[in-house]
Amino acid sequence: MVAKLREILLTQYIGSILIALLVLQAAVEVVTRIARIGFWTFNRVHSESVLGGYSRNPFSWENFAFSLVSAALYLLAAYLLARWLFPAPIAFPHDGDPTPALDQQEQE
Repeated sequence: MVAKLREILLTQYIGSILIALLVLQAAVEVVTRIARIGFWTFNRVHSESVLGGYSRNPFSWENFAFSLVSAALYLLAAYLLARWLFPAPIAFPHDGDPTPALDQQEQE
């Protein structure tokens, strides 16, 4: 069943689209978090009242951490999916022999 799913994801290009969407979602999380930090900083600087009072809100660290973890999980899922769908090719020695090359120390 897993092999059939992998075959479908490869032949229909759904896997590549899914990887791109996961990376895009991670980028959206990062850009959104940067925009929210900028908005919070702007409001913090410009929140002084004419009468000298302040209405500052503390920085929301839990939302910051949640966004970073979400972006990291999106990227991890995209990476693992890419490695599963498109595994790295096996490198063979240049002499055409399909057996792995031995180190110099092992040959002596």
